[in-house]
Amino acid sequence: MTVMPAPDNDAGHANGERSHTTRENAITPPGTDPVRDEPPTIVGAASGEAPRYDQHNHGPGQAYQAAYLYVTNSYNGECVREHPVPEADLIVSTDARYVPPRDNDRLKQAERCLAAYGVVVLSAAPGSGRRTTALRLLSTAAVEPFGPPLELVDLEPEWSEVRVGQLPKLTGRGYVLDLTELPTEEPHERMRALLSDYGREGVSKGWRLVILAAPQTWRGRWLDAAADFVVPLPSPDARNLAKRELAAHDATDRVAWVDHEVFSDIWASNPPAHEACRLARIVVDAKHPFGRVPDREFLARILDEFQGWRDHIERLLNEEPRGQGQPSLLANRATVWAGALLHGGEPRSVLKAADTLMGTLEIPRAPRDVLGDATSSQRLDAASLTPRGGHIFHDEDKHALAPAILDNLWTEFPTQRSLCNTWAVSVAADPDIPEDDARIVTHRLLHLATTRHDGAILDALATGLEGSRRQLATDALTTAALDPNIGAYVRQRLYTWSRKASSSHTLQLVIAVCGGPLGRAEPGIALTRLRWATERSPLGTPSAVRAFKTLIIEHPTEVRAATRSWFDKVDLNETLSVFFAIASSDEGAALLLNEVDDDTGRDRFVRAWQQLLLKEDSREVVDQQITRWGELADQDFLPREKLVDLLADVYEPDVQRRGLNRFYDDSPGFLDSFWGHVLGEAIQRRKQRREGELARRP
Repeated sequence: MTVMPAPDNDAGHANGERSHTTRENAITPPGTDPVRDEPPTIVGAASGEAPRYDQHNHGPGQAYQAAYLYVTNSYNGECVREHPVPEADLIVSTDARYVPPRDNDRLKQAERCLAAYGVVVLSAAPGSGRRTTALRLLSTAAVEPFGPPLELVDLEPEWSEVRVGQLPKLTGRGYVLDLTELPTEEPHERMRALLSDYGREGVSKGWRLVILAAPQTWRGRWLDAAADFVVPLPSPDARNLAKRELAAHDATDRVAWVDHEVFSDIWASNPPAHEACRLARIVVDAKHPFGRVPDREFLARILDEFQGWRDHIERLLNEEPRGQGQPSLLANRATVWAGALLHGGEPRSVLKAADTLMGTLEIPRAPRDVLGDATSSQRLDAASLTPRGGHIFHDEDKHALAPAILDNLWTEFPTQRSLCNTWAVSVAADPDIPEDDARIVTHRLLHLATTRHDGAILDALATGLEGSRRQLATDALTTAALDPNIGAYVRQRLYTWSRKASSSHTLQLVIAVCGGPLGRAEPGIALTRLRWATERSPLGTPSAVRAFKTLIIEHPTEVRAATRSWFDKVDLNETLSVFFAIASSDEGAALLLNEVDDDTGRDRFVRAWQQLLLKEDSREVVDQQITRWGELADQDFLPREKLVDLLADVYEPDVQRRGLNRFYDDSPGFLDSFWGHVLGEAIQRRKQRREGELARRP
């Protein structure tokens, strides 16, 4: 199971874990050595220009304010993005909201490490309150006597290994870097020295860094790399945190509720911060007359919801057959789980999903088996599923029961999670399941992956939805990538897939997400992932061509800046697929031709086409595209003279000029045609070059 940051669905809840969606508007390609710790370049902010703010809508009814800075040092297309910490997150670290860890000595230790080393690693599970403590440490850090407080910034890296040299260094900044998901199993051998040097320089120049790490991954050589400034961090006192949250949400009249004996076992177990906040949300949302003291039964219902309706689910899953014609225990469980996966779907879809699960378990479901089994109404009734308006529901009086049932399935049967992932995705992929119901399944799985911190579910969605159902995965991941709570994790997942995914389906999914609303809203973020996915896809992949075309139309400046960086600083052979994807649309062709006004751009253009034309395995698709360019020039869509001049250089070498033979004909007008001009110019330049070579010989 892949660990991912725990979501905090309410910005006002203290001690939760959050990620932040921001807009990236420029790419700066100064380039740094992956090992050396060089000073960063920050466009705009470093020059004294204030960060810019923009308003975007990301889906129906979902709008939020996105603040963005720029990209720090870029190395081989990898970078670190900087995002101002949202005001809502800062509020939860103030005196009025913050609840310290149970072991206050750990907080003091973290304060000492940050002051002495300039960097501290908080080792704690996601959802433990570590992010809020990180913000607290930075907001109260004494950088210099009576100096202004640090400006807090979230760092979102896009890298294949941790590169300390890419971390920003700006006086007066406090940085939060979430390394819950480490890109490699082992750190660079110089990581200890690099982190120490970075922190030491920060102490003298006025910046600080807090790293968030997970104990299950930050160990071994990772632990050694920061041994002097790693602090294990416990959660805060859960009861005090819940009370603080109730007060913050104007529910002071309900603070006394959590002292009732009903919750005694909860407080004795001291759940992590995000669970305490979740309980506070349930108490706030509980429908109860103002001013009245709730009875035990009412409070017990709140406890049941907090515990995931555990007793109710146990009864559902262990209901023995009550007589002849009733479903078996396993058949009933399958229907309960299917009903949770398709809560709000059609009854037929629920029954089919249950049959699919039983078929996966090799329980015969041939027509005679189905007809000899319980009737549909008996199956739905035994699973406590209620039809309403042509759809089927679990008990709607029990808030969030359906996701609780699925969470129970993944928790109680940990050895079968892979089977559960495969089954659930197969339901969404089944063409016999209506698309609206398949969409319910997709969003249910996305929610499950988020709450369980389970990237394997996202992987299953990426590889399991194909054909017409691929759009469901695209839509779900796009929404998640733009979500202010889980966006950073999903964007990192997309980045990892673009670099490492072995499945062509997954690469196509990344390309589709980047070429859609994510690309329009966050072009810098989308371009990075689109580049890697395109380089690992067949030349001229249509979806990559469409994605780049969309971004060129929407954000030509960003595409131009990104491609200059890629083509200038990376071996051209590695970026030919990107060059060709851009060249394969009319808009992309125009963009590339605008980049040949200097010797560097011209040389790059000529070499790219020469290398493409020499590729035996893709010659047909390359020939088709360059033929298309000639047609566009004849139509005056592309500048004819400029293109003749460039292609004459492309075809000037003998090995290249043979490729012009396919255009040749012996008609009288050939020499006046576009390709006739290209051939004539290529021959003339070859002649001139040979004469020049002969003249230079001794």
